[in-house]
Amino acid sequence: MERNFDTPYTEKIKASINIISKQAPDFIAPALLSNNTIVERLNFYRYTQGHIAVLFFYPEDFTFTCPSELLMINKELNAFNRRGAKILAISTDTIHSHLTWKELPPHKDGISDISFPLVADEDKSISAAYHILSPRGTAHRATFIIDENRIIRHLSLNDNKIWRNPTEIIRIIDILNYKGDGITNCPPGWKQNFSYERPESQSLTEIYASKKS
Repeated sequence: MERNFDTPYTEKIKASINIISKQAPDFIAPALLSNNTIVERLNFYRYTQGHIAVLFFYPEDFTFTCPSELLMINKELNAFNRRGAKILAISTDTIHSHLTWKELPPHKDGISDISFPLVADEDKSISAAYHILSPRGTAHRATFIIDENRIIRHLSLNDNKIWRNPTEIIRIIDILNYKGDGITNCPPGWKQNFSYERPESQSLTEIYASKKS
């Protein structure tokens, strides 16, 4: 029996995939800055202009996994800053929920140490525009990496129980910042300052051409 996998949910997954290499949707939303100042209208394009942007969507404040992820990102913040990357954490919680959560220290499951903005997507418009709004009305655990030209270059979607690794995000940013020939000089596992010499004497184009002939 033929099975139909084109459910409304799979259509949302397809929409998420299709957003890759497209222009990132702009948005204006309330945000909580690192000094706990509330900005009622943070403009995404204006805030990240000329920088690589990382949109770090997470489901909810006051949960177990989310503070751990945010604190891990914060621990590597100097590495992101050196690479000219701007981070925005986004959930569908209210700005006041963000503030209450951020006033709690890490040993009480809070995120008081966080030094990047928390965006309040209370009306769910940002999550919907990026096609990562879950059936329960919260954002999926999704990461978008957007280049200086506002093009979405990377998207990852995780199950709620799977933590994200800031090292992998940094690796992808390094690749985007790399100005060499990405086809021949950027192998899997490539990192900044990693010296790599291809063992093949032929170019990749020659190798693929010989395989087809």
